[in-house]
Amino acid sequence: MPLRNLRALSLLAALLASPVTGAAQQRTYIDVGSPNFQPLPIAIAPFTPDGDAVAREAWETVRADLNLSGLFKVLDPKSFLADPSEGLAASSIKFPRWGDVGADGLLKANVGNGGDGQPNAEYHLHDVRAARELSTGGESGPARTLGHRIADAVLRYYTQEPGIFSTRIAAVRKAKDGRELLLLDVDGKRPQVLLAEKLLILMPAWRPDGKELLVTSYRNGRPELWAYRLADRSFRKLISVGPLTMGGVYSPDGTRIAFTASQNGGTTDVWVADADGSNPRRLTREPSDDLSPCWSPDGKRIAFVSNRPGSPQIYVMNADGSAPRRLTFQGNYNQTPQWSPRGDLIAFTARDERKVFDVFTVSPDTGKVERVTQNQGATNEEPTWAPNGRLLAFTSDRKGVPQLVVSSVDGDRQVVVTEGRAAIATPSWGPLSDR
Repeated sequence: MPLRNLRALSLLAALLASPVTGAAQQRTYIDVGSPNFQPLPIAIAPFTPDGDAVAREAWETVRADLNLSGLFKVLDPKSFLADPSEGLAASSIKFPRWGDVGADGLLKANVGNGGDGQPNAEYHLHDVRAARELSTGGESGPARTLGHRIADAVLRYYTQEPGIFSTRIAAVRKAKDGRELLLLDVDGKRPQVLLAEKLLILMPAWRPDGKELLVTSYRNGRPELWAYRLADRSFRKLISVGPLTMGGVYSPDGTRIAFTASQNGGTTDVWVADADGSNPRRLTREPSDDLSPCWSPDGKRIAFVSNRPGSPQIYVMNADGSAPRRLTFQGNYNQTPQWSPRGDLIAFTARDERKVFDVFTVSPDTGKVERVTQNQGATNEEPTWAPNGRLLAFTSDRKGVPQLVVSSVDGDRQVVVTEGRAAIATPSWGPLSDR
């Protein structure tokens, strides 16, 4: 029942002086939003040992992750000229052979078996132009976990920001006899069904510590807020206010929950409660439908949807309900706001004059609107932010049944990461891994 740009960022790349000059090596920020930006060309050598299934799956996962980020140009391994048997350390690498294929960065890894029975990997990241090692490390876990963690390390080195590939996305998937609460890797792989319900469930939202999901459930015949705890798979009712309580979202510090409720079956309002569901209090009191709240990353403001001007529009107010301000003035059907963790944008869904739903962003400070999707199916909706604010995920029917798409913030690069006959809805990108 919910109402239906990467913006310029700085990529920390290794732009290094020619090694023959002996000059001090420098790292320089490249403005991805500038006309001159090009993704960093990186060669990811096939992980060794050759022929090992775990090594290959981890290698393929790293390649897919770095491609998905949009920050790297992952080179085709068919173009590689270097001897496949050369080692991981800089002293054993013939860097000119990697430079000949256009690589600036080079990633190598060897996968083995750890003492705990889990696969482990030793990786080395090199700068080809400077012929030197930039970073090295080790990871352990199943093949895909290894791949995600190594990709996180590469992203972290070049951007000085946490990697997001080990995070998960929660969503709802339509099943034959109901709905499933689902967890997915960022690349759409490893779907895990957490909960199967015959009645409607929707709009999962993560608790900031990543240990619970807040879900709108119709288990009792009406929409209420329920909490799913990942550790023990327990599912409990948390908040029920009147005949309709839905769309709950935790504050960034995890102490409060904002949600939509209707006490008398009439108009809906934005409410807030303590994190344990207690002390619910109403924030909006207009004779209009106010709904779909989301928090600013500092927890001081709430964006929400209101039809008080006659059509659904995005508003912003203080977290206590004071000083409401209309934010969107373009379009006549704007909904599902989601505030970027960076604080600079709010992503939302809007219906255009062709009755097509697309994803947009708006600056909460200037009101400037930018389009993310266009002419890519009839419905692109329900955006959710990566925890570093550099990517968006949303659902799209561009290939038929709505599936999950991961996109740059400006929409110039979009990847459909799931496939299947079952519709996916209301995705929610989880917090950074706490490991």
